[in-house]
Amino acid sequence: MKEVRILDVNVTDFEGDKEPLIFLHSFPMTGKMWDRQTEFLKDKFRVISYDLRGFGKSISNDNIITMEKLVNDFFHIINALKIRTVHTCGLSMGGYILMRALQKDSERFRSVTLVNTKLENDGNEELLKRSSSVIKIQSGGRQAFLKKLMPRLISTENRNNLDILKEINDIILLNTDEGICSGLIALSTRTDLSERTFEIPVPVLILSGSDDEINNKQEVDELYEYIRKNSKNNFVINYALRSCGHLCNIEKPYEFNLILQYFLNRIENERAIR
Repeated sequence: MKEVRILDVNVTDFEGDKEPLIFLHSFPMTGKMWDRQTEFLKDKFRVISYDLRGFGKSISNDNIITMEKLVNDFFHIINALKIRTVHTCGLSMGGYILMRALQKDSERFRSVTLVNTKLENDGNEELLKRSSSVIKIQSGGRQAFLKKLMPRLISTENRNNLDILKEINDIILLNTDEGICSGLIALSTRTDLSERTFEIPVPVLILSGSDDEINNKQEVDELYEYIRKNSKNNFVINYALRSCGHLCNIEKPYEFNLILQYFLNRIENERAIR
């Protein structure tokens, strides 16, 4: 395993000659949120994760970060690692990046796993909330912002689980105030993906937490119908993990890992048969 710096983005690469699999984290986390997934899959795939620009070890003096810049980072990373096509997995913000990247160049993908992701961009009310959050954090209100956000990241039944709360909090602590603000701005600049239809030539797995309060079941179902309608591959799975919320890979890592492994193994087995 090695860490490399690619255009100010810190990338962890487990290397090897197996099929590459890259993880993109959610807001306001870092690549460490995938530790249980990378540990589980590192002997089966060439696992790669990275801190999105502005987060974790990818701190930059340039805090003017847009969603399109994060999408371009994804392509820069796989190009720098000399990867032609890649399996991908992104949660929420990471999923938004992958969906836009898929629109730009679907030929770079072997598969896409979208976790608690939706198609639409922010409406006016959500944009005003993000702007208010940036102002609050810049005025010293980071803790107040996170205190309100934290319960929405996990299911009701785990809100008193001290181990899960500590794990999430420890990861968020790796981010600066400026990085969190840059992430809020980037989220505000994402496009409405439903406005443009395009062929999706690769298998897609949609995973969600049944108790997610950030991207609800209706939004996940809309994403599934959109992908199913535009899928050229016809291998589209929609699966809800019970009794977990937004960060379902942390709340239910064992089940999450098995589902992801099943999906990826099925793709690789079919490729081997051909």
